[in-house]
Amino acid sequence: MTHPQTHVSRLTSWLTTLAVGVAGCGEYGLADETYPVEPVAILEGELRAKVGSGQGPTAMTLAWAPELAATERLASLLLAEGSSCGTEREALLQPTSFQPHFPSSFVLPLSTTPVPAAQLALEPSGGRGRLALGWIVFFQDDNGNGSLDLGSEGAGGERVVATSLDSGLAVLFLDGTLPSERSGAWERWPREVPRGFSLLGVQRPEGGPASFVSLPASTSLALEGSRHACP
Repeated sequence: MTHPQTHVSRLTSWLTTLAVGVAGCGEYGLADETYPVEPVAILEGELRAKVGSGQGPTAMTLAWAPELAATERLASLLLAEGSSCGTEREALLQPTSFQPHFPSSFVLPLSTTPVPAAQLALEPSGGRGRLALGWIVFFQDDNGNGSLDLGSEGAGGERVVATSLDSGLAVLFLDGTLPSERSGAWERWPREVPRGFSLLGVQRPEGGPASFVSLPASTSLALEGSRHACP
């Protein structure tokens, strides 16, 4: 595997012309359209799903849990390999620009921290600072606007092709420390999680309960096709 950092130099001009890859980066304090910065993290991986015959291009978005209760539900879903159908509806969606590489690999530069509303205070759970938990969504952008359109009651939205949840991985951002006293949903979290971006994976020891493992952001992502088609 090529280490993600090797992509930084050839991405520099591309990121500059795209105004740091994410609209409105300046409001989060790390970059703006005048003074672009190198990515704070780079995710890379491979798409292992058929795109199909949609009417528009494909696009990616980061979906973030909007509150601590939703974070706990998302963590439980990941541990249980539960249905990911419809999880995007309650999420905070952050459109992202990615760079495809033939035939199916991609590079996803993260040039800003998660949207402020997704950075949740850890103090109510006994931790300190802020945490955001989310996942990558790869979708068929039929109208070409770069945003995942979920549709409305009685009208279908754009098709989700693959997600990192279907690969057993979530995207974690931490600016602080997790609760030292673990109970409930936090019992299966790693004892040590680095600050900044990392990936949250699941380990399933034989004969034991599933638990989370912290993986570096440089871990290659294999985005499997969505296992759970919405009815």
